[in-house]
Amino acid sequence: MKKKLYTDINIKRIDNFLDKHLEEAKNLEDGSPPFSSVEISINGACNRRCFFCPRVDEEGYPNILNSLDMKLFDELINDLVLINYQGRVAFSGFCEPLLSKNLDQYILKIKTKLTKTVIEVVTNGDPLLAKNGKERLTKLYKAGLDTIKISLYDGPHQIELFDEIKKDLQLSEEQYIVRKRYLGPEESFGITISNRAGSVSLKNEAFELKALKEPLKQPCYYPFYKVLIDHNGDVLMCSNDWKKEKSMGNLSKESLLSIWSNKKFVDLRKKLLNSDRNHKPCNVCDVNGILNGKKSFEKWKNYFSQKT
Repeated sequence: MKKKLYTDINIKRIDNFLDKHLEEAKNLEDGSPPFSSVEISINGACNRRCFFCPRVDEEGYPNILNSLDMKLFDELINDLVLINYQGRVAFSGFCEPLLSKNLDQYILKIKTKLTKTVIEVVTNGDPLLAKNGKERLTKLYKAGLDTIKISLYDGPHQIELFDEIKKDLQLSEEQYIVRKRYLGPEESFGITISNRAGSVSLKNEAFELKALKEPLKQPCYYPFYKVLIDHNGDVLMCSNDWKKEKSMGNLSKESLLSIWSNKKFVDLRKKLLNSDRNHKPCNVCDVNGILNGKKSFEKWKNYFSQKT
């Protein structure tokens, strides 16, 4: 079976937004380019065990319902205020964010101090089908949520269920995005499928996902425009680092702005700038890495050239 190239329309949408933010954003105090996307894995749990996700391994990825410490979250927001952050904050990462019952409180805290920040939630949608699902979603929008992205995994019969929610709450196309993740293997299951930095092994008629034996020889833009914050406060190099092998720092010990510009992060960018992926976990990762964030990559490239 010949594999089709699946292109999620959301990729272009995000890139347009990142480019716009980068044009308006100021560099940090040390002159380094800022991040445009903050992804928060607000808890350590998910209600599903999808076969293409590392969470299919229940022992390796047990459900941890603890949410990011609110004190650390407040300090994170204060950091973002310092740079007048107007980029993207996405509750996604390694979890199902709607399992955090107080998610609206986190959203409200962001929107109160950072009114121009775009806030997104990425979900499998299951919690929205609960008895109080519509009420809860309304509460999230009132708190300041801009967009919810719902990934449908079970089949086309789900479309009617989620279209009804959109219609009842009178939500726009920008507020409510449904993504068809139930597509067949010939369409990459409706996702930009990868081995999640060597965390997934999968073989069928269309795919064989496993850790690479030789690293890809190409750059990766992720650490140039994006940070991922785990529920324990760790700032990870990339949202594909499911094994959490490379922490850049922890919010309990260092501010996000300091971590973004620290030696670990800078050295990593220099390697990826030169298409060097011969280091963990990049050496086993098959992620393309250049779908979003090209302008941020180019800004960092110029920054490094001026420093030499």
